[in-house]
Amino acid sequence: MGLLQQHLGIGGWEHEVLDRCFYPRPDLSTTEKLTYYSRFLNAVEARATFWDENLTGSHARGWAEAVSPNKNFLFLVKLHSTFTHKQDIRPKATHNIRNILQELARHNRLGGLLMQFPYSFTNTSNNRFHLARLAKLFRGFPVFVELRHASWDQAGPPSQSAAKFGRAGLTGFLHDHNLSPIHADLPRMQQYMPFFTKTAGDTAYLRLHGRNEKGWLTNDLDARYDYLYNSRELVELKRRVENVSRTRTRVFVMFNNTTAGKAIPNVFHHAAQLRGGKRMILPAASIRVFPHLREIGTADSEDNSLFSSAQYRRAM
Repeated sequence: MGLLQQHLGIGGWEHEVLDRCFYPRPDLSTTEKLTYYSRFLNAVEARATFWDENLTGSHARGWAEAVSPNKNFLFLVKLHSTFTHKQDIRPKATHNIRNILQELARHNRLGGLLMQFPYSFTNTSNNRFHLARLAKLFRGFPVFVELRHASWDQAGPPSQSAAKFGRAGLTGFLHDHNLSPIHADLPRMQQYMPFFTKTAGDTAYLRLHGRNEKGWLTNDLDARYDYLYNSRELVELKRRVENVSRTRTRVFVMFNNTTAGKAIPNVFHHAAQLRGGKRMILPAASIRVFPHLREIGTADSEDNSLFSSAQYRRAM
């Protein structure tokens, strides 16, 4: 097993709140934001593909060019909601998402395809068949699956979970279809999928959504992801990362608690844990909004041009 490659990031680089707590100016273009983002982190979830099925390989080419200064940067492409939430497979949307994946792979920028299913996607024969169809559709690409309903938990009651898969359980089902599980940190609520500890393949992928139980009981997405992990929880998450990546060669750790920009201090504090306390250069806006980041880093000098050729010390 080779050295572990660790990729840290957040769920999307285009959130409006990041204009206040991450980017140096609010008027940057989407491409300029991505370039700036890639100076400090080395992975991101492309969430625009979840909402817009008209994005194509040309957009992915622009993304790859934007992060060119960071040779380790990878994209995790979120599958459009029609596939995951409506279970509707459209030829045009399929063609576009495959072109995006192919373009990123051609530039060595593809981390994988993210399939995030809703809580309503339970463990039924029809839904397992749909998963198998999607696996066949995107065969040849690394595909990661996030399942949120506890009926998928192979450790649960046989009548609700593993018995529906046969003896191999969920891990075997995913393996048979060349799918990898996502290790999602969610509020500890009844009928929600617990943190999945089984691993498959050479990559571990953790999505950290926060633990706002009240928010997850509403349909308000901002409330759902409004959570700041405290220092004790970050230590716990670090142990989880170590456990699921022990026999892996690559790990993605993506903070999706993006409401109010709370993913920003959390991802940088996690990076600091990995660096053993070694200080980092951080966005000045992030330190201004989250002053406790001064404990782990120094503000990026405002004297430097946004796209200076100078080499910066990134968080990862």
